[in-house]
Amino acid sequence: MDQTAATIEEIYTAENPSSLEQFDRDRKSMPGGAKGAYFYAPYPLTMQRGEGCYLYDIDERRRVDFANHHTGQILGHNNPAVNAALQAQLSRGIALGAPTGNEAALAEEMCDRVASVERIRFCNSGTEATLHAIRLARGFSGRPKIAKFEGGYHGSHDVVEVSVAPPVDEAGPADAPYAAPTAGGISPHATAEVIVLPYNNEDALEQLVRRHRDELACVILDPKTGILPLRKEFAQAVRRVTAENDVLFILDEVVGFRLARGGVQEYYGISPDLTAFGKLIGGGLPVGAFGGRADIMDLFDGSGEPTGFFQSGTFSAHAMVMAAGLATLQQLTPAAFRRLNRLGERLRAGFNDLRARIDIPVQAVVLGSLFSIYFTDEPLIDYRSLASNDSEMAQRVFLSLLNQGYFLSQGLTMNALSLPMEDEHIDGLLLAFEKALEQARP
Repeated sequence: MDQTAATIEEIYTAENPSSLEQFDRDRKSMPGGAKGAYFYAPYPLTMQRGEGCYLYDIDERRRVDFANHHTGQILGHNNPAVNAALQAQLSRGIALGAPTGNEAALAEEMCDRVASVERIRFCNSGTEATLHAIRLARGFSGRPKIAKFEGGYHGSHDVVEVSVAPPVDEAGPADAPYAAPTAGGISPHATAEVIVLPYNNEDALEQLVRRHRDELACVILDPKTGILPLRKEFAQAVRRVTAENDVLFILDEVVGFRLARGGVQEYYGISPDLTAFGKLIGGGLPVGAFGGRADIMDLFDGSGEPTGFFQSGTFSAHAMVMAAGLATLQQLTPAAFRRLNRLGERLRAGFNDLRARIDIPVQAVVLGSLFSIYFTDEPLIDYRSLASNDSEMAQRVFLSLLNQGYFLSQGLTMNALSLPMEDEHIDGLLLAFEKALEQARP
């Protein structure tokens, strides 16, 4: 570790002793002390509470929250309307083992917002949402394989844990990537069921889908909102190519749904056959959903003749989750999205101004209220260009920002704004980021 990194880490350790103590305790009963997404070196902060756009750790230090629970807390923390909805349902019962009406209200809200969604089902996570959507696509089409994009993340079931973060030198040709396992222990046959596509390459997309059309059930797209600059023309090409080849198109909006009232598909002007949702639609509680064309989704209709399809789960469409989700969406008006996106534009302009004044290779991807920061000069067009990011520099800047009172996602990718934020929070982050660059410079 160089002296710069050591100094930043020394400050972090000195100012967060209670989190270190908690981490040492956590490691005794949980492998690694924290789940994978929460761990970062030297140890993660333990949070005590949240209020608005702020988080307070167990050492009572306050930080502006730009991570927003993996982008899900779009209203910030401790939102009064969400709390009221939860309290009202709590007074009626936590889990009643039957429909409560809450799920219908949220389903109607989602179908009203998203033009392509005629029917919707709820589950417990984005992972479950993509699992069920893919299973439905396979059953509906009668075809065994799926196509996904290199670097696309769709949760943690076997068929999508392929080519999420492969070593670039082992990933094959850029225009026809190899299918590489990402997680240990997945089915040895998983890679054989997946065709891997490159981002932002219409020619390769068209050739690969046409070549495999007779065995492809679907193409699933993670639009990498605020992570990768995905051109509208490319997103529209995915819709065109899948339609021309009679392959179902699944859009993963688990992250991107916060881009507009009708989500990523409204922004790009596309209409997928099926869509997966999660994160913000649960109001901070565990949630997933998938929906789309009625003729596909109605295979789950158990009120008539058996179809051979089934989806359920003890906690799917949980009354508390549905109440919190509806209370969240009701506050996400067109005016709310305009406000969030205006803050995003302020952030983008500030980063562009900063980049013009410094000699450090750094880029910010900002779309709506989502943003990521990369330390590379390479044009960001696909997974492989994102992989050129200097992750060690990102870690030093991340810790420096924590020391200054700003909580971002580890690695500085997939960060998010929340409605309680003001211009001063954006401007403060920009000033802190410039200071962090100076502290973290090798």
